[in-house]
Amino acid sequence: MINGPSRRFRDPHPVLPRKRGEGTPPFKSFSSGLTYTFPRMRVDRRLLALIAVVAVIALFIDGFAYVYRLATNQPLTGAIRGVPTLSIPFLGFEQQIYVHKGLDLQGGTHLELEITNVRSGITDTAARDIAVSIIERRVNSSGYAESVVRPEGKNRIIVELPGVNLEQAKQILGKTSYLTIWKWEPGTPDAATLQQLNPKDAQKHPGYKPVYTNIDGSMITNASRSTDPNTNQPDVSISFNSKGSDLFCAFTRDRVTHPQGDPQNMLAIFIDKDLVEDANVIQEICGGSGVITGGFTAASAQALAIQLNSGALPGTVSLASATEVGATLGATTVKLSLLAGAFGLTIVILFMLLYYRLPGVVASLALLLYAAITLAIFKFFGITLTLAGLTGFILSVGMAVDANVLIFERVKEELRAGRTLGAAMEAGVHRAWPAIRDSNISTLITCSVLYFFGAPLIKGFAITLAIGVTVSMFSAVVTTQQFLQIVAGLRPARRLAFYGVRAPKAA
Repeated sequence: MINGPSRRFRDPHPVLPRKRGEGTPPFKSFSSGLTYTFPRMRVDRRLLALIAVVAVIALFIDGFAYVYRLATNQPLTGAIRGVPTLSIPFLGFEQQIYVHKGLDLQGGTHLELEITNVRSGITDTAARDIAVSIIERRVNSSGYAESVVRPEGKNRIIVELPGVNLEQAKQILGKTSYLTIWKWEPGTPDAATLQQLNPKDAQKHPGYKPVYTNIDGSMITNASRSTDPNTNQPDVSISFNSKGSDLFCAFTRDRVTHPQGDPQNMLAIFIDKDLVEDANVIQEICGGSGVITGGFTAASAQALAIQLNSGALPGTVSLASATEVGATLGATTVKLSLLAGAFGLTIVILFMLLYYRLPGVVASLALLLYAAITLAIFKFFGITLTLAGLTGFILSVGMAVDANVLIFERVKEELRAGRTLGAAMEAGVHRAWPAIRDSNISTLITCSVLYFFGAPLIKGFAITLAIGVTVSMFSAVVTTQQFLQIVAGLRPARRLAFYGVRAPKAA
């Protein structure tokens, strides 16, 4: 007879021993000589395949810099030349894969712009917001995805360009201004036109004067560098909104009636006062899109596309101040921060191993996979890592461990209640899931509030924390559960001592 605490380890459903070769190996009770059949664990092969595929992809992305070095004949250590880019031509796929660092991690340029001479009918605040949108579009079209463009005060705009020196920044933003399209008509420019435009450019064609077409940059929806399929030379594709399309169609229909080389056949594009393009109109251009060709290099075509994308600013934007800054943390501090993060991760893994034993091994493997997946997401989708973002990532590591702790404590409770190992593991995961789900959803809601209402610095923290929390749910529930089921199916892993639970002494 079994009495006292030992009763908790008694299987409520004893079954007769099976013949040799039937079912699973028999399992001896810790409290009696009865023999029970240990239930098979339900390992989902589809989930295991998903975990394997995700792990392989994550490891490939994390180590892609080394693949890129080998492909471009570069040494595996030292500074890397170029940007690691994964290209699959037959799929039309091209993606840069690297860690995007913010201004505080890699340095760059800090600029302060001021908007003045705001056009009538627009408030200073509205003009500032329009300018922020246009400048942000222009900066992004230059390829600086980690940049920050934000309003400051009533009429100022702050621009931060990581990894860009002062001269490059001035070239990108120094000419951010008002774009207009003009036509040439016989006559002499009047005083108002000479004051509005550069006199030298306004008198480029003797005997002709520039006349405004009422087409400006606000009507341009997109401009991009492209390649002429006939000559393989760079050109610029341009698209208009509905109003701009109608005006441009009527303008080109009129211009094309004049012979090539005649100023009246030309389209003149001015940025503020300066003439940046004077092109012949080869044919009527209707339908909202057209191509500017002739004499471009790849750099000049990209420069014109950026200028066209700058749009119509509602005033004059001038450079109030520009400062070239170094990484505020410094290379040594960044290395120390990464070392501290690795040290902290090691301590967490040791704690899990010592306290939870065999489940701690499972948690450590899941945690390493979690870190690999999260870092791969940062690299592949170009998430900018700042000091605040790095903090969010490290915090999410701790939250991933919390989920494993909840699962393991539930498993231990089920084992103490007398459940078999397999049943305890399944019940532990299912009972821990509501707490994991609710706590992580609460964190994601907080991240959403921080992202939509927080300052730019806080947004980086919110993004990295939200990504980390989402991946941690996959890691803790899917990965940990499947690993536990595999472990429970191994005969040597069935000793309760491996799970921090003491077997009761027989009465």
